[in-house]
Amino acid sequence: MSTGNGDDLVGESVTRSLWAFPGVDLGVRPTVAQRAVAERILLGWAAPSDALAREVNPGTVDAQLIVGLAVERRREFLTGRAILGRLLESLFPGSVAWAVDAASEDGTVVVRGVPALASVAYADGMVVAMAAATSQASRIGVELERNDPVRAASVAKELGVPVDGALRRWVHVQAVLRAGRHGRRADPGLVRIGAGTGRVEGSSTDYRIAEVEGPSGYAAGVAWRPAGRA
Repeated sequence: MSTGNGDDLVGESVTRSLWAFPGVDLGVRPTVAQRAVAERILLGWAAPSDALAREVNPGTVDAQLIVGLAVERRREFLTGRAILGRLLESLFPGSVAWAVDAASEDGTVVVRGVPALASVAYADGMVVAMAAATSQASRIGVELERNDPVRAASVAKELGVPVDGALRRWVHVQAVLRAGRHGRRADPGLVRIGAGTGRVEGSSTDYRIAEVEGPSGYAAGVAWRPAGRA
């Protein structure tokens, strides 16, 4: 069941939802949910789960990546892939031709078989994933941080901004860097955030960013470059 209206998948309807897997804890709101960010751009999240992990048939590169991972990290990784699967089912109802894997050169999440993009982020007991139809976006990125005062103070200092709202700004900054594929070593201070937009200094590419109500207790940020934009 798609929730394009932004409703959390909880309560009575959850038994009919895409998230109703045996063994997945649905009792704590919002353990699992899905929201529309924009037209045909979806965000979903879930706590790492063995039940979700078992739903995934890893691709060639993913299978190599998970070899040697600790049990918890493997569960987290596969949960992210499972969430992407549910988002793709919402974007392309009835399609079974798609596959999710990591690109061998840099580990970027790739989708094959349907015209879609994907991004995944992890933070302290929660996994968030973003999927978009390529008719709507040519680049996407998502980031997640637990709401923690110590972490907020740290990123506020790094970004040179007040502590209040620092985590929200941080996830937007990181989402822009992810969308632009700038890598983990990119300087967050180079990202310029405007009214609903983000850009890396020295680049002419603008990204849209959105305030997203993600999982309770976390700050989630998304960024995307609209399709057709240079």
